[in-house]
Amino acid sequence: MSRKGIAQLVVLWALLLLGTLAMSFAFSMRTEAQASRNGLEAARAYFLARPGVGRTIALLSTGATDNVLAGAVTGGEDGATYEVRVMPENGKIDINHVGEEGLKEILRNSGLSEDEVESMGDAILDWRDEDDQRRPAGAEEQDYAFLPEPVKPRNGRLASVEELRYVRGVPPEFFSRVLANVFTVDSGSPGVNVNAAPIEVLRVLPGFTPELAALVKERRKESPFRSPGDVAAILAAEGVGPSAIPVILGGASSRVYTITSTGKAEGSVTRVIRCIIVVGGGPNPIKIRRWEDHVPIYEEAG
Repeated sequence: MSRKGIAQLVVLWALLLLGTLAMSFAFSMRTEAQASRNGLEAARAYFLARPGVGRTIALLSTGATDNVLAGAVTGGEDGATYEVRVMPENGKIDINHVGEEGLKEILRNSGLSEDEVESMGDAILDWRDEDDQRRPAGAEEQDYAFLPEPVKPRNGRLASVEELRYVRGVPPEFFSRVLANVFTVDSGSPGVNVNAAPIEVLRVLPGFTPELAALVKERRKESPFRSPGDVAAILAAEGVGPSAIPVILGGASSRVYTITSTGKAEGSVTRVIRCIIVVGGGPNPIKIRRWEDHVPIYEEAG
């Protein structure tokens, strides 16, 4: 090959290298710009979700609770929006108060096999009880000691539903799809207010079926239940035994609510804030019991 040919080849390789470097630099800059833009929109979504919580607390403090519960509180500015939902905690099942048979019936209605019901139910009960005696299919401290990330059972009332993540035999998917949506630690009662219970809770209540849950949901739209007797009449008409009655509170009101505020920017960047509040009692009309600043988005999809 002549010197001229070699020179041309060197020039071509140099141009190819420079072109590759230029493309790599452009791609890197585009990625960084996109990351900066996403970070900015995430901040906008978060700081819009916060005033959504504040506005909802202000509405609840005025006493117009029914109006706030009836639908979402919404707002926004400059292409960013927020949507706030309020859920009475007595519309869920209190994991600290539900009995053994009730708990296992709930797990059974959630689609678990009988072996899974016994294993998960006993493990939850062992986590909650005050002794170190393992139930037949349960787990106590020694069963958690050699895990990659050892934990210690509560041996008392759960401080949050999140603790169920650590109970032996609870799959993450089942927690986020079922347990996180049907259980609470804030109702303070073994009963459930069927006027406030979401359909996910109604479907797993002892004695209920998906069809009965749908029937109760439609019935309360026409006329809210006023007492456990109202619910008992419907259950009896559907052939449901009296075992379901102890978990029904009828129209009992709640003082504890979950506020979930979802901020969105540019239609796709989402941030979620959740807090538990207590309404009434004492000189302060609203007390914040718990605040979660960055709730995983997948929890809200369940």
